[in-house]
Amino acid sequence: MKKFLQLFSLIIGLLIFNSCSESDPADVYGWDDPEDISGPRILKKVVTNGVDEELYELNQGKLFQVKRNKYDGNTAVEQQTIYVFYLGNRISKIEVNGTYPGTTTSGRFDLTPNYNQTSGKIVSLMSDFYTGTTHKKHAITTYVYDTDGKLAGALTKTATVDPNSPTNYIYPDYRKDYLKFDGNNVTEIESIDEVVNVTTGVIESSESKKYEFSNFDWRINPYTGISDNYLMIMATLFPEMYAHFSDNNAAKLKFTKGSDPVVETNFTYKYDTHNYITSNGFQKFLYQSKP
Repeated sequence: MKKFLQLFSLIIGLLIFNSCSESDPADVYGWDDPEDISGPRILKKVVTNGVDEELYELNQGKLFQVKRNKYDGNTAVEQQTIYVFYLGNRISKIEVNGTYPGTTTSGRFDLTPNYNQTSGKIVSLMSDFYTGTTHKKHAITTYVYDTDGKLAGALTKTATVDPNSPTNYIYPDYRKDYLKFDGNNVTEIESIDEVVNVTTGVIESSESKKYEFSNFDWRINPYTGISDNYLMIMATLFPEMYAHFSDNNAAKLKFTKGSDPVVETNFTYKYDTHNYITSNGFQKFLYQSKP
């Protein structure tokens, strides 16, 4: 009888405790903690509608291979496999194989950065595009930094390779990228594509894309573990990747292309208990430990 009363009292105590305890933090704060990684981490994958859009692989603690897949519904519109090469701890080359926006032609980009040996910052980038073994495009990007050392802009000039004069480059195509920051967050990216008459220097056509970010939270951007040099190099192909420089996460994106109507996107975040994003309402972010 005594044991029964003790057991009964324990059950009643647990019921009272549970009825008075707070709600699940996941319900209150939007926490979602599928992987409890307490130490250094880096992205493992980005998933949209059950499809892996980005996959990151490490080798000896360094980013080695990335796969990018972009879909329009169930149709793949971009597919790339990216290899990252190093000299010591610096990226010496990035090789991008696959298909790209606006074209079904597959090919390979070789992206080779040039560093300031004192500051360690990338000052220029050489880009060469091949289909098979045929050299198709050659481009040079130069970078500008502000007084705080943040990237302020990039100018890329691109030439079509003439097989009869493969080292004599004439640059009719230009792209100008401009970045604005608020603290350590990117608030605006403007990317302007221009076609210039190489004889007169007159701009024959121009198209602008602008990305505006606002309403930042205080939590950690999922791309924080990926080096700025990797993002900076890849942004010469995909300028929206400059946004991954941000320390935190924008709740609102406003995108403007030329004279097209403005497109606004609002993000609703879920976080894990270490303040990393696990979802933005459209994509899921999964991580891996970084040695």
